[in-house]
Amino acid sequence: MRRDFRETVRRAARLREALFGPFGREPRTDAYRLVNGDGDGVPGFAVEACAGFAVVQVLSADALPEAPRLEDALEEVLRPRGIVRKLRYERPERGRVPGESARGERPPQALVVREDGVPFEVELLGGLHTGLFTDMRDERARLRALARGRRVLNTFAYTGAFSVAAAAGGAADVTSVDVVAKVLERAKRNFRLSGIDPGAHRFARMEVLDHLRLAARRGWRFGAIVLDPPTFASFKEGRWSARAGYAELASLALSVLEPEGLLWACRNTEGLPPDHHERQVARAVEASGREAQIVATGGLPPDYPTPLSEPGARYLKVLVLRVF
Repeated sequence: MRRDFRETVRRAARLREALFGPFGREPRTDAYRLVNGDGDGVPGFAVEACAGFAVVQVLSADALPEAPRLEDALEEVLRPRGIVRKLRYERPERGRVPGESARGERPPQALVVREDGVPFEVELLGGLHTGLFTDMRDERARLRALARGRRVLNTFAYTGAFSVAAAAGGAADVTSVDVVAKVLERAKRNFRLSGIDPGAHRFARMEVLDHLRLAARRGWRFGAIVLDPPTFASFKEGRWSARAGYAELASLALSVLEPEGLLWACRNTEGLPPDHHERQVARAVEASGREAQIVATGGLPPDYPTPLSEPGARYLKVLVLRVF
């Protein structure tokens, strides 16, 4: 049966308008999750709002035939500048397929979006991700509020959104660590967009585990550390996973965290037991011989609704610890 997505899109848009203002009118925040799959009654799809563009993520082959009708509804209800379609699933004959301009205005190679007034560069074409994970918006705001005067280490820094938040919040200096040179260069551009000199901060193209071990050997200490690893990563030691390796990662971070330092322990992996993340972090704290208090917890922001019947869909877990 052919689905009519218009009312579903209207309902989803009303929630986001209450949070961020009218779509496409350059509000203070113009990058957010516009449609969140099952949570908005649109299984198989997610839609990102990016400065008046809509990025449609097709999450399964079964959903692909309905993509044009969803895009029709987005055009009718929201009048976006343009729509980009990304296929976010494996196709046996071609693997993953990068984004393509589906209709309307073609976005520029580098598009600037804003998050609570802070500008970030995103790319809507040519890759699976735009360069800004909007599900971490609340944690970036929290880090910005708590960073003043601290030396901040942002591991798995990607395009530096956490790093910019820390620097904008008055961090003494920020170190961004990622193994990919291209994303670190974009991180530096994000610093410049906020009027912050990247030369006053540090960018390390290294494997995160290697950097943490190097910091421990050299006696470097940090007043706040962000751990936001991918579900899987490739290190020299082999394949790393959040399921098996998070306790070691947290232990290494604790070895270079100052007394009364803050640790952002983030997990964005689906399919793990509800308490898995907390147990891994608690094991690392116990092994360190230190004490810690939870000063904040976090999860998906309100533009990421999920079905009440599917608690496992709330994949994002964040513990902010103060460690003594």
